[in-house]
Amino acid sequence: MISTSTKRLHSLSIHIVVWLGLMVFPLLWPVGDPRLRFSILVHLWTTILTLLVTFYANYFWLCSMLNRRRLWLFLLLNVALFVAEFVVSHTVFESFNIDKQRRDDMPGAMLSAFVYSSFITYASGVGVAVAVRYAERLFESEMERKRLETEKLTSEISLLKYQIQPHFFFNTLNNIYALVSRSPADAKQAILSLSRMMRYVLYDNSSDRIRLSQEIDFLRNYDNLMKIRVRDTVDTQFEAPADADGLMVPPLLLIPLLENAYKHGVSAPQSFVRSRLTVADGRLRFVVANSLCSPTVDDRSHSGIGLANLRKRLEIIYGADFRFEAAPTPDGRSFVAEIDIPLQA
Repeated sequence: MISTSTKRLHSLSIHIVVWLGLMVFPLLWPVGDPRLRFSILVHLWTTILTLLVTFYANYFWLCSMLNRRRLWLFLLLNVALFVAEFVVSHTVFESFNIDKQRRDDMPGAMLSAFVYSSFITYASGVGVAVAVRYAERLFESEMERKRLETEKLTSEISLLKYQIQPHFFFNTLNNIYALVSRSPADAKQAILSLSRMMRYVLYDNSSDRIRLSQEIDFLRNYDNLMKIRVRDTVDTQFEAPADADGLMVPPLLLIPLLENAYKHGVSAPQSFVRSRLTVADGRLRFVVANSLCSPTVDDRSHSGIGLANLRKRLEIIYGADFRFEAAPTPDGRSFVAEIDIPLQA
């Protein structure tokens, strides 16, 4: 991100280039008579300096008064500044005007023309100053709005990740607790797998994007952990590409689907949990299907925070560029959840 000092330097450079260009431009006009050329240069440079004073007086000071309470002060000070500039510029014009005959023959017309041109110059300076200041304020407001929106989205994503992690570990610890009395050896192996997963959650996914290979390893460890609990009573399958290096995904984005399947799809006879992760055409597709069991008193497969938070997080990260579906199949025998998201190299 560009620093404030760099932005100010760029702005100052633009102002200097513009005003130097305006001052140098009259020198390029071809005028044969040296006295006439000098008179024209003095007149044009006086006009440019008047415009410069008008612009910066309004840009740095008078524009701040442009509100309902100080509009009258803005107009009053501009009138006073216009009168002062008119007196100075008219004095310079009278001193260096070589066309004295025309001035003497048409004093009223010359004065009217000078007043009119001075007013147009002053009004232009005020208009440009107000326009530039207003445009800068709009730009600054838009940048501040985007900054606040980014901070808000970042905070929401962090909150959703925080909500997913306790939810995930709570369910996993319950699974390990059930193993302790039945198979202490399996419980020890499950604790070891969980410790590896906790390392990933606590230390390896602090950034906004993580390597897809790391996320796949995390999913595979979770799947192996669940297999210890369900043993041979559930048909489990987990498919994922062996080589996913160079691709990035948001961390902990896919685990809610697998977790939901094991939590709510393994209580019926002949249960199954089948998951498949594929990568094609720059997009990731993760499909998890589980047997549709009769709901129990404690079953909250469609009302818990896991899938709800997942959808919210997808909306924050990808806007409309994602697909997330989670619903029973038409035959009522299984529940299928699917995510389709773009991949980042």
